[in-house]
Amino acid sequence: MNMEQWSKEESLLVLDLYLSKPVGMKSVTDETLVDRAQLLGRTPDAFCRRMMQFQQWYPVLPFDAGEDVFGDDNPAVWSIYFGQPKLAHREAAALLKDFCIGTLVLNLYFQLIISTMNEKVPEVMALARQVKRPAKEIVALLHVYAALDPFVKDHPADDLAIPSVYRQLWSRYADDMDKLSRVAKYVEGHYPPKRVRKKNEERK
Repeated sequence: MNMEQWSKEESLLVLDLYLSKPVGMKSVTDETLVDRAQLLGRTPDAFCRRMMQFQQWYPVLPFDAGEDVFGDDNPAVWSIYFGQPKLAHREAAALLKDFCIGTLVLNLYFQLIISTMNEKVPEVMALARQVKRPAKEIVALLHVYAALDPFVKDHPADDLAIPSVYRQLWSRYADDMDKLSRVAKYVEGHYPPKRVRKKNEERK
């Protein structure tokens, strides 16, 4: 994926932060912005540049969702969610989980071989516990990546309805193992989010 391009999913994650109080631009050093950018494998500067596009539109609404506003690829993200910050936040939270878990599973994918991708493998079980998902879901996602892997002939992806997030992650990291490893390490240290970790610690 061209790192100057932003998918609809990533754009929603930027817009969600833009709409968070106080509404508007956040500093390049803002803790949440820096964290979210790194979880996505983006730089804080790139995240800010994307957010500036939302700022320059404010408050020009409504406009035709099909209109090519400022040459942007995803004008519908702005028109759909600008007036619905709670919806944006709810969907962004789910998307961020998908990006984080997808990154960790992709990193694991390159550490295993196809024949070992099952629910009993210690690495699969450990990751399932960390992200609080059933091991079978981790295995299913491993096989999604196998379907995207051109070197795995038994898992063609052409006829599969693979979620866009996982296609994006494959496109971004499959040819850059060093970056995948760095981002996965960051995700491991920052996922689940601080608020969730704090609640879990209080329960112990």
